[in-house]
Order: sequence, then C-alpha cells, then structure tokens
Amino acid sequence: MRESARELRNVIGSMALAFALVSPAAAQQAADDRVDGIQDIVVYAQKKARGEQLQKVPMAISAVDARTIEASHAIDIRDLGRLVPNAQLDGVGTFPGFANFFMRGVGVSTSVRSLDPAVNIIQDGMVIGYQAGAILDTFDTEGVEVLRGPQGVLFGRNASGGAVSLRSKRPTGKSEATFKVTLGNANTVETRTGLETAIVEDKVFARVAVLTRNNDGFFRNGNSGTFVTVPATANVNPTGAAAAQHKEGRVGGADQVVVKSTWVFNMSERTEFTLLGQYININDGGGATRSYFPAGAPARQQQTLWGYTPADKKWGVNLGTPGYTDIKGFHIIGELSQEIGTGTLTAIGAYRKVSYDSTLNVGGDPFDVLIFPDGEEDAKQSSLEARYNITVADRFDLMVGAFYFNLKEDVFEKRLTRLPTSTLRRYTVNIWDQDIKSWAAFANVDFHITPELTASAGVRYSKDTKRMHVQPLTNCPGQSFDSCVLDFINAKKSWDDVSPRFVVNYKVQPNIMLYASYSRGYRAGNFNARAPSRGGAATPANPETVASYEVGVKSDLLDNKLRFNLGYFRQKYDDIQRLVQFAIPGESPAQQLFNAAKATIQGIELETAFAPVRGLRFDGSLGYTDAKYDSFNNLTGLPAGVSATSLRFDRVPKWTAYVGGSYDYDLGDDSTLSFRTGYTWRSHVYTDVLNTPILEQKAYGLWDANLTYERDRWSVSLFGRNLANTEYAEIKSPNIGYNAFGGMPRYYGVEFGVRF
Repeated sequence: MRESARELRNVIGSMALAFALVSPAAAQQAADDRVDGIQDIVVYAQKKARGEQLQKVPMAISAVDARTIEASHAIDIRDLGRLVPNAQLDGVGTFPGFANFFMRGVGVSTSVRSLDPAVNIIQDGMVIGYQAGAILDTFDTEGVEVLRGPQGVLFGRNASGGAVSLRSKRPTGKSEATFKVTLGNANTVETRTGLETAIVEDKVFARVAVLTRNNDGFFRNGNSGTFVTVPATANVNPTGAAAAQHKEGRVGGADQVVVKSTWVFNMSERTEFTLLGQYININDGGGATRSYFPAGAPARQQQTLWGYTPADKKWGVNLGTPGYTDIKGFHIIGELSQEIGTGTLTAIGAYRKVSYDSTLNVGGDPFDVLIFPDGEEDAKQSSLEARYNITVADRFDLMVGAFYFNLKEDVFEKRLTRLPTSTLRRYTVNIWDQDIKSWAAFANVDFHITPELTASAGVRYSKDTKRMHVQPLTNCPGQSFDSCVLDFINAKKSWDDVSPRFVVNYKVQPNIMLYASYSRGYRAGNFNARAPSRGGAATPANPETVASYEVGVKSDLLDNKLRFNLGYFRQKYDDIQRLVQFAIPGESPAQQLFNAAKATIQGIELETAFAPVRGLRFDGSLGYTDAKYDSFNNLTGLPAGVSATSLRFDRVPKWTAYVGGSYDYDLGDDSTLSFRTGYTWRSHVYTDVLNTPILEQKAYGLWDANLTYERDRWSVSLFGRNLANTEYAEIKSPNIGYNAFGGMPRYYGVEFGVRF
C-alpha cells in the first residue's frame, strides 16, 4: 500500500505540471465559433442500427474522435492507448507492427503467431485475426472506440480482455480536398491526402485517402560498448572490438504507403451499401533490440563468451545486422444496411490478406549471435456478420445475429545462431500452417421498463475449430536451412462456449446514468506453434474465461461543462493461458503454453473532462488495477521462498493516468491559435512472468504538446511527442544478454495543411 501511495503521489505531481501548461487567464477571449460545454461522441459499441451518444452507453468505453486524433498527431492506435485508463495498447516490442494489447490485466505477451489475441482489433466491422501487421495507423480515421472488459456477446470473435474498434471516414456527398505535409526529426517526411466528392448527386459518394511516411529511424546504431578478447578456449570465433565493427547510422527507419478508398451507395431510402478498401506497403527497419547490462546482474553469454558489455546510452543500439520489416497487404469490406419492416438488417463481409517478411537481431549485439533471418509469413482471412435490429412495442430493442470467420496462416520462422564452440553456425527452423474456423450466433434485448430504467440481456454461442500442421523447432544438420529434415505433426481441436451478458441502467437525471453489468468472455484454445517439443506443439491449451462484474456512473454536470465517469470492476479470470519461458543450455529461451492459473482482478476507472469557458478544456483519466493470482501451476524458476500466487501480472501496471489540456484562442480575421498538451504515466511493471527484478520497467511518464495556427484554409502546427525523450521498453528479456524491446524516442516536427 505504501508503494502504491508513493506511485500515486508521483503521478499527481506530474499531472499538476501538465495542467499548469494550459493557462485559463485568457479564457474570456476564447473563439466565438467554438461550442460551449463538452460535446458527446457518436459510438457504435452496442451494434445498434444507428450510432449512440457515448454517455448513454452503459459500459466502460473510451472514444476518441477525428479532431482529437489529428490534434494529438497520433501515429497509430498505440498512441491512443495513452488516453485510456487500464489499457496498454503496446506492441510485442520485438517484431514491429505486432500487437500485444492488454486491458484490465487481460492480454497476451508474446510474438507466437498461432495464439489468438485477448483484445480484438476491429476495423470497420472486420475483426483482425492475424496480429502481425495488426497495429493500425490512425490515418483517415473518423473515430476509435476502446471497450474495456470481456466482449462476449456483441463484438466479432469472443475477446476475454476487450476490443479496439476503428471507423474510417465516410464520404458525405460534399466535395472536399485536404493535404498535409509533416517534416520532423530523423529526416521524417510524411504526407496525408484526402479527396472526396459526390459521383452521383445524393446517390454515390466516394473518398480516397493516401498516406506516405519516410524517415531514417529514431535509433542510432553505433560501435559502442566495451570489448574484451575472449580466449580461444572459451570461444573459437573472433572477439574483441575489431571483430565487432559495422556500419554506423540510424536504424529502424520507415518507408510506408497506405491507400484507403471508401464508397457509399444510397441505393434507395431504405438501402445503403458502403464499400471500404485499403492497401498497405511498409518497408521498415527491423526491431531495434537494445542490449543493456544492469548493475550487479549476473553476466550472460554476451559478457562471458563474447566479451561484450553494452554501453549505457539512451536509445542506443549496437547491431551487426539491423534487420528489416516488409509488410504488404490489402483488405476489402462491404457493409449493407437494409431496412426490413420496422427493423434494420446489417451485413458486413470482409476479406484481408497480409504478408509479413522480416529479419530480427534478437541478440541485440554486434556479433550477430542470434538472428531470426528472412522470416516468411502469410495470412488471409474472410468473415461475414449479419445482424437484425428491431424495436418492438416501443419498449423492446431486439438484436439477433450470426457470425462466421476463417483465418489461414502460413509461417516459416528461421533462427541462425553462432556457437562459441565452432566457427560454423546452427540453423534452426519452425514451419507451420494453421486453419481457424469460428462460428457464432448471438442475441440481445433491451427492455425499457420505464423511461428511466432499462434492463438488457444477451447471449452468444461460439464454436472454434483449429487445425495445426507444424514442424516444431528443430536444428538442421548442415550449414543451410534446406538441410533440415522435416517431420510435420497434424493436430486438430474444437471448443465451444456460451457467454451471457446482463446490464441494468437507470437515469437518475437526463445527464446522470447509473449502470451495473455482468458479462463473460472467452478466448478459444490455442496451439503453441513455437513449442520446442512434438508433444507441446500438438497439445493445445484449453480456452480461458473471464467473468466480469461492473458498476459505474456516467454524468455530465454544470450545464455540460463537467464530465465525470467512474466505474468499479471485479473479474474472475480462469484457466489463464500462459507462455512460460525456460532456458535451454546453449540456445535461445524456449516457451511452453499451458492453462496455468486462476486470478481475481479488480480495479477502478475514472474519466473526466472540464470545459469551464468556451475554448478551454481539461481532460483526465485514472486507472487502478489490482491483479492477483489465486493459483498458478507448473511454474518453475521461482526463487526460494517465493510463492507463485504472490507474483504480479507481467506488463500490467497497477496505476495508469493521463491529464491533458487544450485552449483555442480566436485571433479574429478567421484565424485561430490552439495549444494542446498531455501527460501520460504508468507505474512500474515486471515484463516477465517470474517478476525478475532486472527485467522491471520502472514507472515513467510521456509528455506531448502541440501549437497550431489556422487561418481560413491554411494551417501550420508545431508538435512534439515524448518531449522529455524518456526511455522505456515494452518488454525486457534475458537472452544472449539482457535485451529491451520497443519504446519510441522523442519525435517532433512541423506540419503544414491546406483544405479546399
């Protein structure tokens, strides 16, 4: 408790600094064209035929609109996770673009491709199944909804942790063109172009948007650190500084193109069809593995066998082979809205194909001791969801629907290891393909007992079938990957589940709502395609479940000048799927998947906004998560005297906080000056299951700010993200040495925009 109190005092002090950066002194001169109070956002979280106001939805949901996304200069959905309590929308850290999202302590911390996510990512109604390349850009996005807690009824595939839903901008029939160019550090050049018009007046609308992004990378690769020549009796390979030299310069750069096209067909007064397409071509650098050596830590192979101790240099790397990431893909989504009788049928069909090729320097050293070279991955998915919404007798809102999903994955993972006992290298492969099919039927009814009191009940039946064809991790006898002798295993397993949902909400006043809910989420069983043994690869973990109880209040007070949303949740997390890492002498660590634990998770979430006068606004959020294991089986490697049930959840901070402020000042003559700033903070976390102290990520905060001048059609903006250049990692791991993965250094620049 004393530790939690100290962490909370630290964040309150940091929040006060961010508040101080937005002065209310000039508030009376705010822009006349700005609306008073806090405006609501339209969301689609309850899958109604039409959107609903955020404050009228009785569930834990955070929403970010297009204006906020653009004003914050967010690059992708990870940046929006900073605004949300008890949500960590992070990547895996190792492989760029691979999602490892957590909400309320529930998530997945691994780059094993065969595992389903615990938090679904949904784009325009399409559930993204394959997590490589799943971290989506916020470019040309109308809004993002973050739903916390199990989504067992309403959202696509079952998700035990939550969902992140993105909605692309739709053309409205007006003719408009926008263009923005950004120049930033690391030689960043980014362009964003949007065009929309009516092809046929009132009937056919079209929108095309194009993003290009190029930079040299935010990490500097140098010949740094200290080197000692290791005797040949310990390592027959060349060691020392001369053997570690490589080309210096920036790494982790970007060369990206994203094209989006959206068409709306108003076929009749009762029929609308929307067609959305997207193409991505990303040629980026590899994951920038940062090696470090904690004071007092036991020496590892980097020190004992290769004579290398990394330099203590902020955001510095020393990579012999920096690697690359090549992502190509497209998707097409069709959404039909058809009024039938007094109800509305909504059908969403989608197809997505993505390839992910990469080389990763896992060891993070100049000798290239452990490389994952030229990995090849392909995934394609198709899905169809249909639901019918109808209001009966003015008191019942009924929704029924069905869902189908098919995902096919093909992965060829390679490992290249330098051994101290030989000048030859060890070649290792892991090859597999998986076919996943999911079916579901769901229903939900809202019963308006009185104008103020509504009770809701829903249920979803799900069935998942997975077929795995896998060659477990195996070492090749020769000096090539082609020399491997392959012996594939075939396995198949099905699971089904029934997930209910109950909600009661009561409007104390028109702008104050109380709600209570129970929901259950389930994540299907999973095969561990990266298992080191045949038995481990062929034996899946069974499904995990989350039962969540929640109460909360949503309120707009002081004539809509103050928003105060507060919630409490308690979750029973059963049959938790955990990948436990263990050491294999002379090799990189291996991972075993099993249903390891049960846990109880509870917490509090606060979201608030205050707009005291026109043009001035403050926003804040605070999250507290208390996650405790009730039992934890088959866990090895614990220090003597440490109980598994005393461990904290890895990568789950106890506290998260955000505070921000904005001020829009009318300069007259159709000109506006806007200032925005925000500070996000997380308490410390352990990045491994065993809570190893040297793999701890200390508490840290990130500060962003921007200043924008707009005049008529023109705009110019100065911005900065992580202005203090705080160094942090998404995950840390003991490997050949001690490695830190992920994180983003300071990014700043100027943006010019024009609209027609």
